[in-house]
Amino acid sequence: MTKIEESIYSWRKKYYEEIQLSHPPRPIAGTLRYEDFLALSRPFFSSIDESDTFYVNLYRSIEFSSLNSHLASKVVVMHKAGYDLGSQMVESGVIKSLDDALLALPLYRIGLLDVITEKLDYMKLNIYECISCYGIPNINRTLCDFEAGVLQGILTKLYGSCTIHEKYCFGTGYSFCGFEAFFE
Repeated sequence: MTKIEESIYSWRKKYYEEIQLSHPPRPIAGTLRYEDFLALSRPFFSSIDESDTFYVNLYRSIEFSSLNSHLASKVVVMHKAGYDLGSQMVESGVIKSLDDALLALPLYRIGLLDVITEKLDYMKLNIYECISCYGIPNINRTLCDFEAGVLQGILTKLYGSCTIHEKYCFGTGYSFCGFEAFFE
């Protein structure tokens, strides 16, 4: 088993435990402060690159500023940036199949992708150790517009038009970010 597979296996166990609860495992924390938004050490990513926290904090500084100033713009801009990246990964040949995405997302430090359910018109996907929100307090809102865009770009280019909905997030008290993809 590779290090990525071991990490995903461990995170998936936690996902199944948390999904059985009738509420998020972490209580709502209130207002998000800049200090709260800075990254904790992501277990998998920090184990392969000690400078991971630096990159995450740089990314989150930009996102935090947008979150506090222009929420509507942040959602659109981050989703579009993610969509463009996901589309480009497929168009450039970095991703040729969904299996390739399982390796590409960690390579780009976005997170660890786990395909939970795969059907013709629907997919359930999780991202663990997400660059946007891993380790932040429960602020009772989803935060992964960038990751949703990346997934939508990849899946649209591989399978056709789809809509992505983030159902679970570190920002809503869970230890993972859970997405649903609906294909048209």
